Amino acid sequence: MKRIAALTVLLVLAGCSTVDSKDIRTSGITADYVVTLPESTDATDVSASFRVGTLTFVEMGDGESIEASGGGKDVDLKHHRSAGVTDYTGQLDGVVDPGTEITFSLKRGSGDDAAPQSMVKLPERVRLTSPLAGTTYSRRSAVSVRFESQPSQLPSVLTWTGQCIQTGSLQLEPGRTSVSIPVGSIRPLATTPTPGTTTTCPVDITLTRRTEGTLDKAFKDGAITAESQSVRRIGSAP
Repeated sequence: MKRIAALTVLLVLAGCSTVDSKDIRTSGITADYVVTLPESTDATDVSASFRVGTLTFVEMGDGESIEASGGGKDVDLKHHRSAGVTDYTGQLDGVVDPGTEITFSLKRGSGDDAAPQSMVKLPERVRLTSPLAGTTYSRRSAVSVRFESQPSQLPSVLTWTGQCIQTGSLQLEPGRTSVSIPVGSIRPLATTPTPGTTTTCPVDITLTRRTEGTLDKAFKDGAITAESQSVRRIGSAP
């Protein structure tokens, strides 16, 4: 769900609004569907948002609904609205097997086209075993990263973010279950810290494996993705 979360933050900062769906045809909607497979829970999170342009969200009305299904389970996504941002979320309990196809179905009222066939497959789950959460590493040392996973033909992405460092990433080819973040890859935001700031801070190490799906052709634009993630928070020091 990070894709929608990041998009939401940007739109809130820019100033966004919501429009009623009765004024919008499906062919004018940009749909964003995200399926997130946490590393330990026995459920898959599903989320949807609909927009017109960049700053205007679409809110579904009476007789309209968004359903997600897969692995013999289905769930009606629940509406949320905050600061002008509208999205729909739910969980598919027990649906975690790699390769399981998740389908989103948007049902609309009379006179509007439905969009029943947006599909994506779950990737293999990943779980970081190293580094250990809470460990502090010097930026003058390499950071060893290891993770567990079923065999997969999918690549993975390792990223690191923190308040006192520059965001960075490494691409991992299929089959890899370990990598070393080289010395100098985790860089401070500034070579000379300003007074009152610190060059030591918490850093989130995130491993992501993602699949891209097929969006229903009734929509104007958008994306549908499924991702497995594992996150460990460590300390980063000079």
